[in-house]
Amino acid sequence: MSVFNRSLSPLTAALLFSLPAWAMADDDDIEFNPHFMSLGSQQRIDLKRYNQDLVPTGSYRAELIVNGRRIGRDEVIIKDRMVDGKTVSKIDICIKRSTLTALDINIEKLSDAARKQIADSKQDDCLALNHLLPENSVAFDSNDLTLNLDLPQIYLITRPRGYVNPEQWDQGITAATLGYNLNASRTSHNNQNYDNLYSNLNAGFNLKGWYLRHNGVYTKAGNSNSQYNNLNTYVQRDIPTIQGRLLVGDANTKGELFDTLSFRGAQIANEDQMLPNALRGYAPVVRGSARTAAKVVIRQSGNVIYEKSVAPGPFEINDLYPTGYGGNLDVTIEEADGTSQNFQMPYASTSNLLRPGSQHYSLTYGKLRNNTLRSEPLLVEGTYSRGIRNGLTLYSGVQGNKDYQALQGGASIGTPIGAFSLDVTHAKTELGEVQGVDQGSSSGESYQVKYSQNIETTGSNLSVAAYRFSTDGYMDFITGMSTREIVQDGYDRRAIRRAKNRFTLTAAQSLPEGYGQFYASAWQQAYWNDDKSDRQYQFGYNHRYKSLSYGLSLTRNQDAFGHFQNTYMLNIMVPLNNLFGFNQMGITVNRGPGNSMNEQIFAGGTAGKDRQYSYNFTAAHNRQGGQGKASSNSLVVNGSARTPYTTVSGLAGTSKEYDTYSAGLSGGMVAHSGGLTLIPYSGDTYALVEAKGAKGASMVSYPGIKVDSFGYAVVPYLTAYQMNEVEISPKGLSNNVELNLTSQKVAPYSGAVVKVIYDTTVGYPALINAPQANGKPLPFGADVYDSNEQRIGVVGQGGRLFARVPTIEGKLKVVWGAAVDQQCTLSYLLPKNADLEKDNVIKFNSVCHE
Repeated sequence: MSVFNRSLSPLTAALLFSLPAWAMADDDDIEFNPHFMSLGSQQRIDLKRYNQDLVPTGSYRAELIVNGRRIGRDEVIIKDRMVDGKTVSKIDICIKRSTLTALDINIEKLSDAARKQIADSKQDDCLALNHLLPENSVAFDSNDLTLNLDLPQIYLITRPRGYVNPEQWDQGITAATLGYNLNASRTSHNNQNYDNLYSNLNAGFNLKGWYLRHNGVYTKAGNSNSQYNNLNTYVQRDIPTIQGRLLVGDANTKGELFDTLSFRGAQIANEDQMLPNALRGYAPVVRGSARTAAKVVIRQSGNVIYEKSVAPGPFEINDLYPTGYGGNLDVTIEEADGTSQNFQMPYASTSNLLRPGSQHYSLTYGKLRNNTLRSEPLLVEGTYSRGIRNGLTLYSGVQGNKDYQALQGGASIGTPIGAFSLDVTHAKTELGEVQGVDQGSSSGESYQVKYSQNIETTGSNLSVAAYRFSTDGYMDFITGMSTREIVQDGYDRRAIRRAKNRFTLTAAQSLPEGYGQFYASAWQQAYWNDDKSDRQYQFGYNHRYKSLSYGLSLTRNQDAFGHFQNTYMLNIMVPLNNLFGFNQMGITVNRGPGNSMNEQIFAGGTAGKDRQYSYNFTAAHNRQGGQGKASSNSLVVNGSARTPYTTVSGLAGTSKEYDTYSAGLSGGMVAHSGGLTLIPYSGDTYALVEAKGAKGASMVSYPGIKVDSFGYAVVPYLTAYQMNEVEISPKGLSNNVELNLTSQKVAPYSGAVVKVIYDTTVGYPALINAPQANGKPLPFGADVYDSNEQRIGVVGQGGRLFARVPTIEGKLKVVWGAAVDQQCTLSYLLPKNADLEKDNVIKFNSVCHE
């Protein structure tokens, strides 16, 4: 970066050009000798301010730093200090009351005079920090634009780590957002073509703290009718005073105490993201292995919530749309040869233990949305949890309507050997009438115990172990509503399976150093009215030897007929260090049900300056179990290209049994007052960067995102209610564009689009030797203006003029006084041999005429 991209005032830059090299590298106690200046310049310029290193007065948007902790950016005003109505050679560093709050200053610990000054001030009054706080505890750096406070802890309000004052939360601007994931595929086998279209849309509109959100899935398979499924459509608004959020529309219950349910109505609930270092929602990681180029479909409550094309081999899905704290996911792997794999993904959070004094709450009122039911019964649900003291949390909840009532109560206890929770739920279901005959009711209890533990000394992590037992008459809400419907249709109520007991386990164990890690998960559920149980077990082992890593796993599933299916898998990963353009190679051996075998080898890599291109080649050999079963070979190629506007992906696969092709687009867009800005990523909380004239400047830590020709860029994946650094790199900018600032911090509301403005100065840095028409040099310190009366430079020593001229050719006005003979105008034309993009300084001569 050239020296002109630093935050230097025009006068400072002119002085630096005027000084010899030894002076610029000298100590801080530089003093300018006025005898080297002309008499007129001596009378015009007062150098005391520069000799005493006084910050120029004015308003600055500076970063606030308290005891080394970066708070954010806010307005800081520098004023000359007044004593007895006269200006003294000192400054006052002033902020507004809202900024004082953001600094977490403990006002009660300040002096009586300071407290009175704050109490008497208005919201927009400027408070001088150096009068309020201890001497030498406040420092302002105009070059770095930082306000540093070094204070004893007694003057600060104690906050938990990661705390961000709600005064700094940003609701954002009015904007519309759209995240999309589009995929089209064709698979041919048995002389038939199977086409599939899939689209997942996440749209939003923000207006003054109200956020409208829509999440939907479009599918069309072959000649069947297309279907668009509205997963969620709602309006939300945060209420910071209660650390909660109001939501109206189609959404999901929190799922903390009862299973997650889809509803249409209203909800008010706490928002964990507003708390520092709190859990930020939960969604499980779905793992599996595809035998061919396959499509993974994930459903919850009968709704498709996720769909993705994957290459043969192991896959991991960790970007699910949040679905609450508990419930079951149905995962289907649709293979290219027409077969499919299906399994359930049960999940639950850890024991409901909260910190002392903290609370979770939710209140939901609306209609149930579930594709397995004909009706939309009323749903009312309320939950409340509170941390009573260290190691004790109490919680309770109610759920139901006039035909179903459930009441739950429980406690979580933290002990040296882990966290336990125990709760009891009593539920009663009215079965209704059939032809005027009351079918009575069914009631019972459900008991649940959870346990979680992380033992650092042994590397043991028991994420959650849970056991639930339900009596014969107990039904959860969905089971109760389904039972009522089949009873109305004349069927036996026992046709709906009722859970008897359920056990879940997720655990990991690090072995002694050099021996890897072991993990296991298990799920089993038995029923009162069905001898068959649902079971799933998974065991695995991961290890690394030098640069080679490998893993072994066993998965055991029970199908609908009670038969067990075992799958064994060996996975080996080898880095290739860009050998023949590939970064890594993998080998997978998969033995499935019926002694079927699938062997795969793949190689993948990335390319491009920002690794914007990725590609993979997978070759596989598949053998079906049993004598006389056929075997087949396949080859799959897939890759993606990330452009500044979208991400393009594609896949092609072929074998003796099938051919498959797919293509996809994913990305996002933000519509705002300045136009429409596209990005190759999708998210929900964005920063809209405005940097006029800075086309091509890249956003640090976000590969591929650059400022477009309209001066905008969108940064995705901001963390709500926490400080996010939005940094712009001037690398690649031409020297005619200067970024006045390169980094800012913002703390957005969840779902907000916050605007981050980077002011730019556009022009060519010029050092002009321009004497007056009478041959005399221009006075030192004279101001230079462009044709729009904008101050763009200053005259340095020797009459040399430094300015950032806005155009290649034009006129400049030099002013050193109000009289006509204290002003002159010069014409300029940048030299033809100048490199306007690369030259740090363009030097030429001119004459300044009156």
